[in-house]
Amino acid sequence: MQEDLDKERKVIMKQLAKREEQIDRVMQSTVGMYGDLQGIAGKTLQEIEGLELTSLDAPKDKGESAGGKLFG
Repeated sequence: MQEDLDKERKVIMKQLAKREEQIDRVMQSTVGMYGDLQGIAGKTLQEIEGLELTSLDAPKDKGESAGGKLFG
């Protein structure tokens, strides 16, 4: 039983790691595209909460820094 549980844990951990990598790639692409559009449209482009520099610098709840893991 323990061996089966260990195998299942390894499979699930592998799936989670794959999903995290996919999310990281999507976020990098989204941030890059938003930056490109901002360069083209300038101030006429509506701001997206969480992608502005002020959002990244603002402290989170409980005094934690929001800088953390941006790209990996």
